[in-house]
This record gives sequence, structure tokens and C-alpha cells, in this order.
Amino acid sequence: MSQFTEFVQPYMGRLFTALGLDAEYERAEGNTVHHRDDRGELVPVLDLMGGYGSLILGHNHPELVAHAKAVLDSNRAVHAQFSLRGEAGRLGAALSDIVRRETSVKEPYIATFGNSGAEAVEAAVKHAELVRVRKAAALADEVAAHAEAASEAARRDGAEADEDAFRLPALRTRVTPADGVEGLLAAVAAHNAAALATRPLFLALERSFHGKLVGSVQLTYNAGFRTPFQNLGTRVRFVPMDRLDLLDEIAREERVVLLDTEVVDGRVRVTERDLPVVTAFLVEPVQGEGGIHVLTTEQGRAIRLFCNKAGTALIVDEVQSGMGRCGAFLASSLIGLRGDYYTLSKSLGGGLAKISAMLVRRSLYQGEFDLIHSSTFAMDDFSSSVALKVVEMLEADDGLAYRQVTERGERLAAMLNELKDTYPDVIEDVRGKGLFVGVQLYDQGRARSMVLRGTAYTGALGYLLSGYLLRQERIRIAPTGSAGNVLRIQPSLHLTDEEIERLRGALDRLCRILRHEDTLHLVHPATDRTLPKPRLEIRDFRGAVAPYEQGEQRPVTGPVRKVAFINHLITPAHLRQVDPALADLSDEALRSFVLGMEPVKKAAPYPGVRITSPLGSAVEFALYPLMVASEQMGRYLASGDVAGIRADVEERVRAAREDGCEVAGLGMYTSIVTNNCTSLNIPGIALTSGNALTVAMGVQAMERGARDRGFDVAGSTLAVVGAAGNIASVYSQLFAERLSRIVLVGSSRDGSARRLRNTVEGIYQECWARIADGGELSGIPARLAEEPLVTKWLADGPTGDDTGRGRAIAEYLVERYGEDPFLTVTQDTDALRGAQLVLCASNSPEPFLGAEHFAQDAVVCDIAVPNNAVPGLTEQRPDLAYMLGGIVATPNGESLHPSARAFLEAGQLFACMAETALMGLAGIDRHYSYGNISRRQVIDIAALAEAHGLRLADYKNAHSV
Repeated sequence: MSQFTEFVQPYMGRLFTALGLDAEYERAEGNTVHHRDDRGELVPVLDLMGGYGSLILGHNHPELVAHAKAVLDSNRAVHAQFSLRGEAGRLGAALSDIVRRETSVKEPYIATFGNSGAEAVEAAVKHAELVRVRKAAALADEVAAHAEAASEAARRDGAEADEDAFRLPALRTRVTPADGVEGLLAAVAAHNAAALATRPLFLALERSFHGKLVGSVQLTYNAGFRTPFQNLGTRVRFVPMDRLDLLDEIAREERVVLLDTEVVDGRVRVTERDLPVVTAFLVEPVQGEGGIHVLTTEQGRAIRLFCNKAGTALIVDEVQSGMGRCGAFLASSLIGLRGDYYTLSKSLGGGLAKISAMLVRRSLYQGEFDLIHSSTFAMDDFSSSVALKVVEMLEADDGLAYRQVTERGERLAAMLNELKDTYPDVIEDVRGKGLFVGVQLYDQGRARSMVLRGTAYTGALGYLLSGYLLRQERIRIAPTGSAGNVLRIQPSLHLTDEEIERLRGALDRLCRILRHEDTLHLVHPATDRTLPKPRLEIRDFRGAVAPYEQGEQRPVTGPVRKVAFINHLITPAHLRQVDPALADLSDEALRSFVLGMEPVKKAAPYPGVRITSPLGSAVEFALYPLMVASEQMGRYLASGDVAGIRADVEERVRAAREDGCEVAGLGMYTSIVTNNCTSLNIPGIALTSGNALTVAMGVQAMERGARDRGFDVAGSTLAVVGAAGNIASVYSQLFAERLSRIVLVGSSRDGSARRLRNTVEGIYQECWARIADGGELSGIPARLAEEPLVTKWLADGPTGDDTGRGRAIAEYLVERYGEDPFLTVTQDTDALRGAQLVLCASNSPEPFLGAEHFAQDAVVCDIAVPNNAVPGLTEQRPDLAYMLGGIVATPNGESLHPSARAFLEAGQLFACMAETALMGLAGIDRHYSYGNISRRQVIDIAALAEAHGLRLADYKNAHSV
């Protein structure tokens, strides 16, 4: 693990590694950066990210570097706060002149400098709010003075209240004519006090990005960035770029008035005065993080017109689009949009300095802003001098740089549009301005490839493609922050024809990969890169996964409910089943990929399977997978570090609930890491671990195994390994009703003997309950019913308190017979050789039962995770009926998607899955197998399963974990 990942960005560092983006760049020049590959060799990479737009002049432009060195060599007083800052002054003047020229505005602009684009936005927002507050205060003072004059007129001259004033909506419920002028003025004052407390409102466009600081993040549309901090900021309303007609409606909805008074002809009248509530409208001429959407001339005109009518400020965010990026110093000038404020950053520092600027019209500037807004590192001579040099280079030769950006941008866009014409099924759109271009790919959410479908679902597709381009094509690119299927291209103005053609070849291959769903090429860079790529050619895998047709749906007379099952990969090798393009990757490579994807575990849900009950109800059964293998799950448990995986499971359950699911089943390791669901607290959805039906089907599978072996269950002995556990205990309670002898095998660990005693007493407690219920008896309950102690209890009748009966029976049997004739407790695994039925349920971390432990033709059900039996047992002992439980047949042969079946056949479910479906079919809206289960739960769920057509299909021969 790199020190960056360990000490700086633990999550993002792991994510970079997972997606093949874990490069550490050592040097750069122009459009090229260099990193070392896995062999330590320096690798040149074509950088088309351009520092997210910060490198309009490229990396380390020689002229700019020489200037920066000269500044440092001159021993300039870089940090001379509280003084006249000459370089900042010259930079401010230059910026003001350029903005005035491009906008044809005669008025100069005042600059406030900072260190980042978000700081420039914060400065603009603060200044605009200062202007609004002053306007509001001036209006409030005027209104208050008028109210005082009206009061004086009433006292001195006998002025009376105008009757129309009492009919105003704002006063109708506050005051009546009987209250007179003073009552009217009091009501006006109360209304105005409430109005003045209105929180200011900001407007921004949908898909906007204005930063991630406390204030600016409120103005950023992406909910993932904004929502966690929504209680810290001011009010914002986001307006769709293509529905600017909504602005007038917003103005009406947000209108707040102060009530003003005037005395006319001896009568006190009340009028409405609009209170400035909307502080500012923030606009990006080109939305970068939102997917490269360009504001049109008509849209810019509509926004400016609204701001004029509403008397609100227009802040034009040119942090990414300005500084020549779009072919002019200000992208907004290309559509004739004039702002009251401009924010600049990124390329202003030329890739060497961290600097930003907020420009505001001089007539708007508030003098005290100098004092109430400041920054230690703003206006320093080094950054200001470098930025001034950047401005001079852009302006040189009558703006040659801007013309070069336009020409290079047109050449780049032409190439990209040619690719779009070649791959209309892959590239949806090419848009942008100048060298600020986005390539929007079609959504892969309906791809047959799980890798494509899953990364589209998580928003990581663009990052996976970026990893491919970096490692395979040596091109550096990235998606936009809030639109993961848009590849952002922001090179320097020195982009060459050769580099454009190199990009064409790389994107052509990428489009073919996406068209043919050959995800091997995308996954390999995210594996252990020391492993060779198994093939170079791009193959067509569109037909490798057959389309899934469920057939005609059966008629339903009852409700149809949605249920979810949270599953995970059994082994990384199963990726070949879900995505055939990965078949050529080795087990080692697939394991490396799955382990590396640990930071992004969620995957796209599988389409719901309609399962119909013979009783008329139905469920839509959907899988919500986690991209994590059993190996990792076992490691979380062994280390005790389960908080992260529990959060991942909870996210899957919440996603299912948001999709309308009423039940979520946890199976495989997801139930184990959540303590059989009990560590989750998710309202609005019922949970189950599936353990009750799993036990029921396991019992049925063992009974079928016994019949297949030709021996009678009633005359058999059952040995239970790890009998102290809840599930093993319930198995024992159920088998106690079928046979007469059970051997309970425990361990030598502390507490094992006590827990085994509890198991014995629990079995007998359930036996007594069965006896007390009456009816025909078999197995141990039938034998116990003949014992004098039990016959006396039956003769005495119900006592109302049966607790302790199990312990009394256990003690009675030992006292009467010297040892328990039905239940044998031992630590010796050799006792298994006397049992025809064996249940393995020990939580041992290693297998410990070998071929020598089992009787001839024994039925062995191994439900332990990991298994108690050693690998290869069935090869050594083919006589054994070795199983892992029971597989359930669906009522009408309904099947999971072929790529999601793992070891299942068509028409089959694992028992934990079947319990999830059954809860939906039966309308169970409460947790079921939640925590420890009981014999009664197993019996009840088994009866429900039979009623709804879910039955034992086969032995479970392959592990679902």
C-alpha cells in the first residue's frame, strides 16, 4: 500500500488501485506525463485531463517555468501581508481590462484573490450577500421611518387608517379596523420582522458544480457532494438549463414583501415593497463536472433578463471554462452573457501557482469587503506574478492563443464526431467548446456483461475506461465528476495532430470493446499487472450470454410483492459465469481483480424473476449482489473487522427498499457477518437470514439420503458435530422426533460442556412440548412418554409454567439409567463412526474430519462455514452421501438468470433464497429468521413452503459460499 493511500486518501487510493489508475507521476512537459511501470521503467503518457482544465499552456511551459524561477531567484517578498501588493495590483488591472474588452463594459472590475476556484466562488457569494443585506437594511430603515411618520401623523394630526389596509392578505388575520392606526402599525411591524428573517436564496443550474467548501458545496448539484452538508448552508434552488421559463414561477413562489406606510389626505395607507431575497444566480457557461453542457446564447439571455428583472446578481463561474479554454478569455463572452461577478482559477496559475480571482463590477463593490474577507496566502507576489505572466502569454500576438484553441478544438471535435458516426451505438454525443470537450457514451445499464452493467450502475464506468486508456493506451483521461459516462478531454492549446490521431486510435479500440462487450481488456488493467494479458484481439461477446426470457407469466389472483436477496461471489472464478469475456483470465488474475475492487463492492441488481404460488400470489425476486468473494468474507470475520462489510450489506438492503422491495434476504456470508441480520437496523423492510427453511430442507435432504441408501431413519443414530450452536441444536430437536439416539459432539474449548448441556436440555424441552401437544409420537418423544416422570406430569395436567422441564428430564434420565440413553455427549470425533447420519456444524476455522471418521454408507450433511470435512472427502469415500444441505425447487420451474445461478440448475433456489421468496408469497411483513431460530419456526416455514409449492429438489452438493 502506498503512503498516499495509507496517510492521505485511504478510500480514493484504494479506488485508484482497483481501477488501474494508481500511477505516480514523476515529471511532465507539454501534454505528456511520466510514471514508472511495474518493472520500474519510465512510461510516457499523453495527458488529456489537463489538470481538470488547469493546463491550458501545458505542463511546465518553459517560458512560464523560467519566469517562476526568476521570481524566486530575485528573493521577492512573497509573503508581505498588510502592505501594498504590487503584483496583485498589476494582475487585477490586467484582468479588469480583458473582461471590459470582452464584454464591452466600460465599468472597471475589482479583484479579490484566493487560492482555489471554490474560494473565488465563496468570495463572490459572500460579496453578493453583503450587497443584498445592505439593500434589505436600507429598505427596512426606509420602511421603519415611514412607519414612525405615520404614527406621528396619527398622534399629531389625527390621521386614520385606510380601510383597504386591513384587507391586505398579510394583515387580514393580524389586525381589525377597531385596532386603529397603532394596531395597524404594530401588525405591519410584526409582518416586517418575520419577512426580514427570511433566509436568502441562491439559484443555480441543474448539473452545476461550484466547489466543495461549506458554502460552495450547497451550490453544487450532485447530491452525493451536497446532501451530507445540506444543514450547514443557505437555501438553493436548482433550475433545469432547458426550463428557464420556470424562473418567473420561482420568483413568484419566493417573493417576500415588506409593508410600507404612507399618509395621504389624512389616511394611513399600506403598500407592498419587494424585499431582495434572491442573493445571486450562479452560472457556468460550460458545465464541466455536470457532463460538458454548453449554455446557449438564448439561455444566457434569459438568465440575464431574469436577473435584471429580479434585481439580483449574476455570478458567472469561469473557473474551468475561462482563461482561453473555450477560445476566448471568458467563455461567457462567446454567447454575449455579461455577469456582475466572474470567478477565475485553474489555468490562471499556469499549472505552477495556486491562485483564483473573483471580479466584481466597481459600482457593486462594498468597501468593507477588504476587511471582512481575507486569506493569508492570497495576493502573494509569486502566484500573482506567475498569473500575470499567464495572462500576458494568452494575450500575446493579438490573442493568438485563443485562435489556436478554437482551431485545435474544431480539429479535435471533428475527429470525435467521425468516431461517433462510426460507432453510433456506443457514442451518444460529442459536445463542448474549444478544448473543453465531452464524449458521452451510451448507458451500459442494459449490457449483458455484468462488468459493464455493474460499473454503469455504480457510476464507475468512466473510471474503469480511464484505467484501460491509461494502462493499455497510455492516455490519461477522466470522466466528469457527476456524469460517469462522459469522458472529459481538456488538453493544452499545444495539442498536435499526431496526438489527436493517437487518441482516435485508442478511442476506436475502446468503442469496439464496448460494442462487443469484451471486458477482458477493461478488467486486466485492474488485476495484478505482472500477469501477462492472455489475449490481445478484441472478440465479440454479445451473444455469449443468452438473453433471458422468463416465458409467459402465469395468472396471478393475489398480490405481487417485490423481494430482494443480497448475495455475493462464491469465488472470483465465478466471474467467468457472469461475464464470459473474462474466461481467458486466470484464477489468479480474477482473484486479484475481485480483491482490488474491495472499495466498490456493490453491483447492479439482476432483473426480477417472477415466482408464482399455486395459492395465487407472486413475487418479483431480484438479486442485489456484492462484488466480494467468500475468501474476503471469511477474512472479515476472522479479523473481527466487520463494520465495513456490514455497511455494504446495509447499503444493498436500503437500495432494495428504495426500489420497492418489502423483504430482503441475507444469505451466504451476508447473514453471518450481520449476526443473522441482527446487526442491521433498517426500517420499512423485513429481513431474514433464511436459516429456518435452510434447516427444514437440510433435514429433508438427509432423510432422502437415508432412503437412497436403503436404511430407516427411525432406527438410525445421528451424530452432530458442533452441537452447541443454534442451528445444530434445532437440527437435533427436529431429528429427535424421528429417531431414538443422537450423539452430540463438542470441543474441548472453554464453555463447550456448558453449551452442550444447554443443547441437551433444549432438545428435551422441545420433546416435552411435543408430548404435551398430544397426538401420535415417534422418536425420542415416544420413548420419553413411557417414562414415569413424564407420565406423572401428564397425569398432573398443565401447570402454566413448563420452563425447566428439559433440565428435569436430563437429570432424571441420568439418575435412573446411570447415563442418558438417548443423547450422548462427547468430545471424541471417533464417535461419528457409529452414526448413519452426521451433521457437521462446528465453527472450526480449518477442516478436521477425514475419511476415517465416517461409517460405511453414512449420510453426511456439512453445513459448517468453512466445511468441517476435508477437501476431497468424496473421492476418498465414494460410498458416502455427502451434501451441504438441500436445494429448493421453485413452484413452476422459475429460474434465476443463467449467469447468477452458480451451482444451481434451472428451476432451483438455495434454501435461504427460497425463504426470502416465501415471505413475499405469504405476505410476511416482519423479520423471520432473525437471530436465533427455533424448532417452531422451522416447522411453520416448512409448512408454508409446501403450501406455496416450494419443495426439496436435490442435495446441495456445492457450497453457496
